[in-house]
Amino acid sequence: MKRLTYHLLISLVVTLLAIWVVATKPVNYGLDLKGGIEIILQPDLSQALKQNYEKYAASIVAFLQKKHIAVLNYQVTDKGIEIELLTPVKETLLKKLLDEEFGNIFHVKVLEKEKILIQFSENYVQQLKETIIQKTIEVLRKRVDSLGVAQAVVTRLGDKYIYVELPGVLDVEKAKKVLGKTARLEFLLVLDISKNKPQLEEEAKNIKNSKVLRGANGYWYLVKYPPVITGGDLQDVYPTKDEYGRPAVGFTLTNEAAEKFAQFTGTHIGKPMAIVLDNRVLSAPVIQAQIYNKGIITGDFTFEEVKEMVVLLKGGSLPVDLKIVEVRVIGPTLGKQAIKQGIMAFVGAIILLFLILIWRYKTAGITASLAVLHNALLLWAGLALLGATLTLPGIAGIILNMGIAVDSNVLIFERVKEELRKGAPLLRSIDIGYKRALSAIIDSHITLLVAALILSQFDAGPVKGFAVTLAIGTLASFFSNVYMSKILLEFIARKGLVNF
Repeated sequence: MKRLTYHLLISLVVTLLAIWVVATKPVNYGLDLKGGIEIILQPDLSQALKQNYEKYAASIVAFLQKKHIAVLNYQVTDKGIEIELLTPVKETLLKKLLDEEFGNIFHVKVLEKEKILIQFSENYVQQLKETIIQKTIEVLRKRVDSLGVAQAVVTRLGDKYIYVELPGVLDVEKAKKVLGKTARLEFLLVLDISKNKPQLEEEAKNIKNSKVLRGANGYWYLVKYPPVITGGDLQDVYPTKDEYGRPAVGFTLTNEAAEKFAQFTGTHIGKPMAIVLDNRVLSAPVIQAQIYNKGIITGDFTFEEVKEMVVLLKGGSLPVDLKIVEVRVIGPTLGKQAIKQGIMAFVGAIILLFLILIWRYKTAGITASLAVLHNALLLWAGLALLGATLTLPGIAGIILNMGIAVDSNVLIFERVKEELRKGAPLLRSIDIGYKRALSAIIDSHITLLVAALILSQFDAGPVKGFAVTLAIGTLASFFSNVYMSKILLEFIARKGLVNF
């Protein structure tokens, strides 16, 4: 009896803890229950290819000239680097030279006698695509976290798309801005400012590594590349105000960037420096003094724009531009309807199960029914405690779990009845029945856990929601329907209340 009391006490403590968790920690609802936005994005991989070809082009030309291969001209596109040579060179020789210098990352194709096309190898392109996708997902996750969206999903979809779920977010335009903006921040030396764009473009032709950018104030800016610092050099970004009390973005630089920035600003006092976001000049303040590790980005910003910019810059810049392929809004009304239908299905399933159990196993069926309710309580507490997300398929998983729980009880009770038919005493029949059913129950629960583990590898919200619910429910089922059910059955058997 002491052993039974001890186990009853354990069950009571677990039950009270589960009730406390359910009462104090809410369960997160997924997109299909809470409403929100689904977005499918596509990184511009052709832009990434062009950027990488541009990165290598000058080095390749310099290398060829070093090897006494005269280059007349070259052009970079997303298809490769087209180079016009003074005299024809064998394709095999060029390939050998490039492999020795840059590794086996290029293909060489002769277009005409003096014109060649240098392209990345298939392996390099595949690695580049993979890097772009992973980097983009990483940046988007940081941005979503900065927005404070609970249980958002950011994952790849196929080999060229990215899928985003934002539960509870219904502002489509804001979501597009935050997710789709490249947020490439650059600090550039300004060479000239004018409202006459053609004039600046003419100047740019004579200045190497220069570019004409549009300003937010209607002016055009001739700027010098490479940037002094970029968004990647920022250690922290935060909302602040300028000297006139207007909204601005404050930033702190990394130690290495701070040294570089201090050196640049110290030698360019009195000259304007453009602060550029996504090829648009936000402002071009004149450098008044040497700047070290802190500064502010000013412009004609609202408080909302500053908050948005902080989110973007904290998340980092995207490696390439993103194209929004599809946007789907799921209203909260649909979610409420789904929750209502799910609750009705759950209640209906529970009532039906209880009726079957009590009809089939009399008072023993009541203990099984209590164990099923306890299983549901532990499952809900597990979802809340782990911060898991409940989805519509997750509700289906809960109902499925109730069925599995009943299956375990049926298996145990049939074993108990078998022992009773052999003439064994009630308590001994209960003990043997549970022991003989245990191996089959363990096998079925392990199988379910493996299935849940496999399903959890899919990042799509509904599938993962079902997998998480199934896994938590399987563990809860084992405790409630094997351990607690046996304790309750033994307790009422000792009171002479068991009737099979």
